[in-house]
Amino acid sequence: MNKFKTFLVFLVTFILQTTIFSKIDIFGANINIIIPATVALSQTLGKKIGPYGAMITGLFEDFLFTNLVGPRALSYFLIGSFVSSDRFSFAKDKSTGLIMTFLASIFNLLLLSLIYYIFMRQNKFMNYFPGPMLVESVLNTLIYFIYYRLVKKIMYIPTYRI
Repeated sequence: MNKFKTFLVFLVTFILQTTIFSKIDIFGANINIIIPATVALSQTLGKKIGPYGAMITGLFEDFLFTNLVGPRALSYFLIGSFVSSDRFSFAKDKSTGLIMTFLASIFNLLLLSLIYYIFMRQNKFMNYFPGPMLVESVLNTLIYFIYYRLVKKIMYIPTYRI
């Protein structure tokens, strides 16, 4: 049941991102609500559901809106994998999620800038540094609160008592 709920969360997030939030410009920055959703779902549900759902959402975004297929899918997958990784064993609390969302927003922008520069020789992201990049990271971090509460409310998270 969590897989279906995850699909619905990513579907609604994708629709909201492409229709509303990509058009909102705040101090030169656009909010990317897919990143907080990826962090919240990967943090809560683990490495099998969050990263792959984010990758599929990124593929849809790449197919529909860019000439190069794969950069956003790769970025979202890496973010989800890093957040849900057992190797680093991050805490699953709200403050860790806030920090991870902030860092993931910066990582996403840097990775996309590098990939687009290498493959398409587009240097349009350089005017996005550092001001709008920090504004976008802070806005994404604020959106994380909504996703954290939403995921905690709708997802079944098993708790084992010993």
